[in-house]
Amino acid sequence: MDQSAPSDMLSSATAMLALAAFASAGLVMIMRPGARSIRLAGSVLGLAGVAGLFVEVLKLASGGAGIPPVLPVLFGAIAIFGAARVITHPRPVFAAVYFILVVIASAGLFLLLGADFMAFALIIVYAGAILVTYMFVLMLAQQSPQDGETSANWYDRAPREALSCVIIGFVMIATLGQVLFNPNEEARRVASSVQGEVQAEADLWNTLSRMPKHLKSIARERLQLSRDEPITFVASDPNAVVQSDGKDHFVVVTAQGKDQRIALSAADLPMNAQVVGTTLVRDYPASIEVAGVILTMALFGAVVLARKQVELGEDERRVLAGLSRLSVEPESGGPR
Repeated sequence: MDQSAPSDMLSSATAMLALAAFASAGLVMIMRPGARSIRLAGSVLGLAGVAGLFVEVLKLASGGAGIPPVLPVLFGAIAIFGAARVITHPRPVFAAVYFILVVIASAGLFLLLGADFMAFALIIVYAGAILVTYMFVLMLAQQSPQDGETSANWYDRAPREALSCVIIGFVMIATLGQVLFNPNEEARRVASSVQGEVQAEADLWNTLSRMPKHLKSIARERLQLSRDEPITFVASDPNAVVQSDGKDHFVVVTAQGKDQRIALSAADLPMNAQVVGTTLVRDYPASIEVAGVILTMALFGAVVLARKQVELGEDERRVLAGLSRLSVEPESGGPR
């Protein structure tokens, strides 16, 4: 290992921390109400800090050779831009739209990491349920301006405690940077990653044992049997039909009147979405049902709360029902 690698990593961490501080200062200047020139200077300072951060990230990712990761940087830039606009845009509805942009960019990063289920779950949960709830809150909380007013109230346009929020975010970034760029933590992560891969593969084989239909389809394909051909597993434990001899994994099935051993490979392991679906349906069926009932009740409650309540008098209700008014309005110029 190159002896200069830890020092280079430390210098990169220091540079990224300083650039993050510049970007945080620019964000504070943008969020705090003040002159337009101050917000413009904050925008320039924030963009300079973010640009410097991306330069450092590209240097670390490429390692001085090869093509830098374009898509992760692109999705990261979109996420940072959208997150900044969420907390700086004066109109809450547009802030919600930028929040969708952040969710989509984050989902793209998950897709690049191979976590396809997390990507789609992120879009469904955040861009679906939470954002709809957010919009209901806006509909209920944002009041219409009074006569003669052309803009919203100051608390709908200017964020409160901007400095405190940015300081907390900067501390979180500094903590994550300390963990990521610590050489000891790097070695520990490598060792933990190796152990995690071994355990994850063992868990996948155990999950495959709990998918009898998938195993039977594999067996029929290997033995070239029809779908109507009966197949039974031969195993001492019905929950562990996938067996191992220390080198290979296999299943023993009874088909066409005899026992046959079918070797399994890594290509036969279930995908990420299959593992999550099997775990949810097998281990947490009651929780899923309860969550569905709660979300349905919340949907009806939100619809009821978001309806425009109009107080109608007796005459208005009779008119809507197709009846005549009880009181007669006086004619113009007549006696009152």
